[in-house]
Amino acid sequence: MADSDNTTALPFVTQEGRRKSCAVDDDTRGGGAAVATRLTERFAARLLAPLDPCVVLLQEWEQAHHMAVVLCRLQQRLEIRIRNALRASEPSGGPGNDQQSAPQPADQQARWNELDQEVGYSRARAAEAQAVEAEEEIFDAVATTRAQSLAGVIAKLKIIAGGGDNMGDTSAFPWPQIQSVLADLQALGDRGADAQPADSRRQPAGDRGLDGETNRLRASMSDGTIARESQPRRS
Repeated sequence: MADSDNTTALPFVTQEGRRKSCAVDDDTRGGGAAVATRLTERFAARLLAPLDPCVVLLQEWEQAHHMAVVLCRLQQRLEIRIRNALRASEPSGGPGNDQQSAPQPADQQARWNELDQEVGYSRARAAEAQAVEAEEEIFDAVATTRAQSLAGVIAKLKIIAGGGDNMGDTSAFPWPQIQSVLADLQALGDRGADAQPADSRRQPAGDRGLDGETNRLRASMSDGTIARESQPRRS
């Protein structure tokens, strides 16, 4: 009988304890799910917020500029390679060497074309010209594209300053002034981001997306100076 009492009592006690435990766990899980949902919605709002069109222009310009720099250096190396091969194939200018043994222009051109087909110099130069053309088209689009945020203004100035860097000397007006304005805007953007409250739920979703643009731009700039690749000058 004692065993029977214990056997019948334990399930009731265990079940009651289990019900209480489940009630606590359900409350905790419910609260955690709500927090996770809010965090997910907040993160989705940042991701889905439309980019400023000028920020998109900057991304496209940076890609085109990078390709132009890479292809310019490539075609210059290939040109040097061809010239070295032509120079090595020329006969040495010894005392017995007469004028007739010197390579003729037609022969040199034929040899150049042969080496060009072999190393792909003309193809690299044509690809470089296309990248430069795309870069210039984006540069021109800056004048007709309106910025919709502080990040967009910074993006436009980065394109302008980067395009001016390809034109020659950037120590004269207006390039130092443009760099100064760019640094000021970047500092104001950083200051505004630091002053934002921790609870971003009070902020409209669109503003949160623009803050994300500013953060992405901030990663590519330091002390208001644009990190740019130097494109070799073509002769």
